[in-house]
Amino acid sequence: MNKQQGFTLIELMIASLIGLIVMGGLMNLFITTNRSVALSDALSQNQETGRFAMDYLTKFIRQAGYTDDYTEQGIPAIFAPFGRAGQTNYVTCATLPESFACSADNPNDALGDRLSIPFNVGPGQEVRSCTGTIVKGNDTTQYYVNVFWVSNTAANMRDLRCQTYDKGANDWFDDPVTIINNVESFEFQVGLAGGEDSKYVRRYVSVDTMNDEIGLTNVRSIRIALLTTSMDATDSNKVQTTKKERIYSLLDAPYISKTDGNLRNIFTTTIELPNLIEPAGS
Repeated sequence: MNKQQGFTLIELMIASLIGLIVMGGLMNLFITTNRSVALSDALSQNQETGRFAMDYLTKFIRQAGYTDDYTEQGIPAIFAPFGRAGQTNYVTCATLPESFACSADNPNDALGDRLSIPFNVGPGQEVRSCTGTIVKGNDTTQYYVNVFWVSNTAANMRDLRCQTYDKGANDWFDDPVTIINNVESFEFQVGLAGGEDSKYVRRYVSVDTMNDEIGLTNVRSIRIALLTTSMDATDSNKVQTTKKERIYSLLDAPYISKTDGNLRNIFTTTIELPNLIEPAGS
C-alpha cells in the first residue's frame, strides 16, 4: 500500500514566491499596456482635435477680405477698431454687441484671443456661416462677421466656439455653437506688409499692437495657434505622463504651465489671404 505524500512547508513557500513573482510580472505588464493604450488614445484624440480645428478655422479665415463685387472696396481682413474715420466699414467696437464681436487680445470671456473674420453676402447669394446657418443676401450686400474664441465659462469650458454677428443690424445673427472640445488656448497674429502697395508680409503682430496709422489695409495673412488636450484635467485616473510640469508657448502669449499630467499638443499654421494680396498695388 502506497503512502500518501504532500508538499513540505519549504516547497509551499517556494511555490508561493514563484507565484508572486509571476503575478507581479503580469501586473506590471498590464499596467504598462494600459498606459500605452491611454497614451495612444490621447495622441490620436489630440491629433484629431487639432487637425479638425485647424482645417475648420482655415476654411473661414480664408474668407477674410472677400466681396463678391470686385468693383467694391474690399472689407477689412479682421473685424477690429483699427483704421481711419471715413473709411468704408470703419469699426469702433465701442458699443454692445459690436464690442463683443470685435477681435481682441485675451478678452475676459476667452482662453486666449478672439478672432473675428468679416465677409459679405451679395444679393441673391447664400453663404453658410461658421455656425452652419445659411446666410442669405437681400437686395443689397449684407455684412456679417464670424467670431471664434475658446470659452472659459463653466458650461462650455475649453470649447472652441463660433457665432455670427450682423453688422448692419448691430446684433448677433445666431446663437453660439461649439465647434470642438478640448482646446485650451487660441492665439493669433496678423501679418503686415510694409505698405498698402506691398504684397509681402514684413512682420507679425498681435491685434492689440496695431494702430490707426497702419489700419487694416496692410494685413496679408493671419497666423493661428491652438493648444489641445486629450482628457479631462480634473480626472486624476487619466494621467498620461509622470513629468511634473510642462510649459507651452503659443505665439506672443505668456507661457502656459501645466502640472496635471495630461498630454497636450500645439498646432500652428499661417493662412495667406489672397483676397488682400492680389489687389495690393493694382
